[in-house]
Amino acid sequence: MADFILYSGDSLRSGQSLTYASYNFIMQNDCNLVQYDNGKAIWASGTNGRGSGCYCAMQSDGNLVVYTSSNKAVWASNTNVGNGHYVLILQKDRNVVIYGGARWATNTNTVGVSGGMFIESKATIFGSLPANETTAEAKAARISMVVNK
Repeated sequence: MADFILYSGDSLRSGQSLTYASYNFIMQNDCNLVQYDNGKAIWASGTNGRGSGCYCAMQSDGNLVVYTSSNKAVWASNTNVGNGHYVLILQKDRNVVIYGGARWATNTNTVGVSGGMFIESKATIFGSLPANETTAEAKAARISMVVNK
């Protein structure tokens, strides 16, 4: 897990978060998965009070799931499309997106903000280049994805 990236097999435990600038995507102690912009909630899973010791898992089937401490699923992104390599990114445009091909998003991106970033993985490909990019712009062998550049 990086500051703003959750890879397949990674999880956010109660109190842990992804952070990018003033944006936070946090697994709260009340079992609610919430996205904040400058301390204001802009998206939530609606799972507050559904359990204790909850955690959020980015699964290898592409599904983002909130589980209770007894491993009962209480919310899912419903993006399970088969085993593979997926990545959830809190982008600089504020949107939270699951890639392996975009599978899910909070749709909280702001207008006019570019979310451009490069994601490296050990020769694993997460998605593809946007139509306005060329392979020459991403010719470094380990760069595998360009997001909203």
